[in-house]
Amino acid sequence: MVLTQPQIDGLDYFRNYPDEFVREALGSHMYDRQVEMARAVQEHPRVSVVGCNGSGKDWASGRIILHWMITRYPAKVVVVGPTWRQVHDIVWNEVRAAYNSRRIQEDWGLRLFDSPRLESLSEPEKHFAVGLSTTDPYNLQGYHSPNLLVVVTEAHAVKQSHIEALRRLNPKRLLLTGNAFATRGEFYESHHGSRDLWYPVTISAYDTPNLVPHAPDDGKPEYEGMVTRTNIEQRKVEWGEQSPMYLASVLAKFPDSLDDTIVPLWAAVEAANRTATAEGNVILACDVARFGQDRTVVVERQGDVARIKWRVQGRNTMEIAGWLGAYVADNHVDTVVVDDTGVGGGVVDRLREISLNGARLVPFQGGASARDKEHYSNAIAESWMLMRKWFLDEDGHADIENDNSLISQISGRGYTYQSDKTIRLESKKDMVKSPDEADALAMTFAQLGRPPRVTFLQ
Repeated sequence: MVLTQPQIDGLDYFRNYPDEFVREALGSHMYDRQVEMARAVQEHPRVSVVGCNGSGKDWASGRIILHWMITRYPAKVVVVGPTWRQVHDIVWNEVRAAYNSRRIQEDWGLRLFDSPRLESLSEPEKHFAVGLSTTDPYNLQGYHSPNLLVVVTEAHAVKQSHIEALRRLNPKRLLLTGNAFATRGEFYESHHGSRDLWYPVTISAYDTPNLVPHAPDDGKPEYEGMVTRTNIEQRKVEWGEQSPMYLASVLAKFPDSLDDTIVPLWAAVEAANRTATAEGNVILACDVARFGQDRTVVVERQGDVARIKWRVQGRNTMEIAGWLGAYVADNHVDTVVVDDTGVGGGVVDRLREISLNGARLVPFQGGASARDKEHYSNAIAESWMLMRKWFLDEDGHADIENDNSLISQISGRGYTYQSDKTIRLESKKDMVKSPDEADALAMTFAQLGRPPRVTFLQ
């Protein structure tokens, strides 16, 4: 079926049924949760969608944006996200794909730019859609319209101040989409304490079409790119079904912010979306694998910026020591911290024999006494809790890479108070997988010199 422009001009029907617009005008199909999401935007002033990874939220957002531009005039759409990549490469890429798939003989009278902008050919100042990133300065003046749609993508990672600024535009419709990676802020509250003010939509992996009964493990061809049964099984093995990452990324459930979680998931996600300046001494930490499934991981931290530099399975101590020696020779490093427990002792012994280009070598034993014996049962508990303090700094400086293994491990480990009121970490034996990446990052916080004054974090 090919629609003509006069048919499109009869907008009363398409305005209320965006899923029919997607099917008839764009030749695509929305599954039931996407239909609910799209229709809710037409009927409710505030809509909040929390979904698993790979649920098609951004795909649907792109079609909702185009539908709004086609079925209302004059209209404006403002799309805001925490990063330029999320807005330009993901959401706006879906707008482009939707626009280019149109099954209309006549032109829509719109101009689509490479940058996140779609505007009317005749009245570009009255009728347009634009994408903005909160990481770049932007001015919200000029975005008022009787038909203003505001779309906030990755809303779990957008600061409350930005959402409040967007609300002051008094949009006719406000759509938030994101993952269950927050335990505070507008997005979280829209599914909890303030849900009476919103139309909330939840999309679990098990609501998506690739996980319906009898769907192939690698998904249906028409839903390429969406989460599959194979993806879910891999995440069960990697994270464990009770981990915050599994609950949020697969089931679209907001994990409880429990006191016995060392780093809340929201804090880890915020750090992964943050950009800080690397300043100060460079610390390189190596957690050496002990068993076949564990990984040797090297993390470098300079001030507030931490990055994984190397991770590998099945390497012997000489190979690990050789890699560390070569890295230090080629890069400025002030301190090298190496797990000195078990097989890691062989790495430490070898590094003592070779030149480290002036870097200080510090053997680390997690089971050794903590510097602050009043509060921590051992050195590894002290390191993890100092890392926690870094993540929870009220000024928000921690900057880590967006690595699922690292985020899952940081947010999935708990702690307990012993009878002497010192903190002990959850045993690795009780965890689904060894927290290799997180241990390496925590080791960069090991107390290497004179014990500092530490304010205990409740």
